[in-house]
Amino acid sequence: MNIYKDTKIIIFNILYQNFDNLNKDIESKVSCEQPKNEKFGDISSNIILIASKVLKIDKKEISKVLISNLLKNKYFEKAEYVEPGFLNLILSNEFWLDFLNKISLQGDKYGFSNLGKNKKINIEFVSANPTGPLHIGHLRGAIFGDVLSKLLSKTGFTVTKEYYVNDLGTQIENLALTLKHHLQNYVNSENNPLKENMYKGEYLKSIAKKFLEKPSFKINDTEKLKEYSVKKNLELIKKDLTDLGVSFDNYVSEKTIHKNGLMENMYEILKNDDLIYHGILEKPKGKEAFDWKPVKQLLFKSSLHGDKSDRVIKKADGKWTYFASDIAYHYDKASRGYDEIINIWGADHAGYIDRIKASLIALGFKNIIFTVKLCQIVNLIDKKKVIKMSKRDGNFVLVSDILPKIGKDVLRFFMLTRKNDAHLDFDLEKCLNETNENPSFYVQYAYARISSIKRVALEKKQKIKIKNVKLDSSLLSSPEINLIKSLSLWPKVIESSVAYREPHRIVYFLIEISGNFHSYWSLGKSDKKYKILLDENLELTNVRFMILDMIQKVLKSGLDLLSVSVKDKM
Repeated sequence: MNIYKDTKIIIFNILYQNFDNLNKDIESKVSCEQPKNEKFGDISSNIILIASKVLKIDKKEISKVLISNLLKNKYFEKAEYVEPGFLNLILSNEFWLDFLNKISLQGDKYGFSNLGKNKKINIEFVSANPTGPLHIGHLRGAIFGDVLSKLLSKTGFTVTKEYYVNDLGTQIENLALTLKHHLQNYVNSENNPLKENMYKGEYLKSIAKKFLEKPSFKINDTEKLKEYSVKKNLELIKKDLTDLGVSFDNYVSEKTIHKNGLMENMYEILKNDDLIYHGILEKPKGKEAFDWKPVKQLLFKSSLHGDKSDRVIKKADGKWTYFASDIAYHYDKASRGYDEIINIWGADHAGYIDRIKASLIALGFKNIIFTVKLCQIVNLIDKKKVIKMSKRDGNFVLVSDILPKIGKDVLRFFMLTRKNDAHLDFDLEKCLNETNENPSFYVQYAYARISSIKRVALEKKQKIKIKNVKLDSSLLSSPEINLIKSLSLWPKVIESSVAYREPHRIVYFLIEISGNFHSYWSLGKSDKKYKILLDENLELTNVRFMILDMIQKVLKSGLDLLSVSVKDKM
């Protein structure tokens, strides 16, 4: 039940009944929103501005028709015209009480609708190289992708969660060399230091020891070393993901894509459409130009489809590039019949978007929606100092180090307290504190506090009703109305989170409505007339309980989307 959409329908019905030549195409240009400033009422719309341009009629004439008809409806207490063409509306207490009764009948289904209509979406996220366990740099994308997947599934989309395993290339060669190095140290009882480009981390020593236990181990069998190290690292990654509450439907191997002939399929399509050629790229600028040499390579004409320049897909030595593998992988994804492909990447992959988009168009998938959500870096702060992490030095903080200290709930909530493309400061001290500074605690405490109020009512044996409550709407005070108004935003928050693929909006809303509830609870402590349990006015108590019950249901729905638990006691 979206009051903004419903109001827009009412407004347009009035216009269609009173004005001819009004094209339905303008509906997409008209907004009905909650005003940023509450002095402009409950709902504000640009309808008069838009309609006057289409009808070629004076704005005040349109406003008179709209306002006179809207005020015939008992749910609109006030309607006024504001230059340069806005309609501002104030809804009556009777509307808000009726609204409360309606949403209470929906219960925990309130706010959700079939937005997706079974459209198929593939969401690829995390996809960390299988060279070691997950570190804190992977956390944000993992949680963002998992929550977005759940949000889309809950609103009518058919979602496939996918992890792309980069199990080929230089990093896997270096991984095998690292494992071989540790094995030689163990066999020869030596302690030779790691060489450049080898992977640091105690986990690889443990993997090497396990490999030694295999009866058929061979130190010089490079392919076996690659296969074993990738397998064991994937096991570490999957354990971290499980502990985080993240799961995948598919794990797609880059190695398998090569084995299955997808590289050749992609090559033939591009070749037949005259989209590849042997050439020399322009000399790069900056530091990259220092070691540059003009070499003829196989290039994809990605510039024909919106990319800044053409891209190398096969090197001079005949080896496919990483980009070529990515083209084949996206060809595979698109061939599976998805309506949309969503990739969740680190911010350092921003330059990759146009070339992948160009490849999909070139391969004949012009109609598929290609969406990329970039996740900015996470700064880990401990004791008010940023912990410097270096991939080269191998001193990344691992997920398995953080998770036991912080807990899954706090981690998942905190990673969505900022928009995905904004930097995030992950403050360990704040996360551990059970205060208002810890947003996950703040929201969970709101849920627990409502449970506590319900228990008190049960102990007092008050006959509390939370559905179809009758009350003179004039008895509702502004604090109650404001709480109902907060609840009315929930469907719109879900819709905007889905439309913009931004689950952080859910977290923002949960914090806001929790704050509104906590303020209301505090008001009852300082002023007896706002006390929730009123022995002398059971009808008003019932309304207040219905409001609290719906807030609790919405909090649970939101936390469920985040896969964060609710607590009845704290």
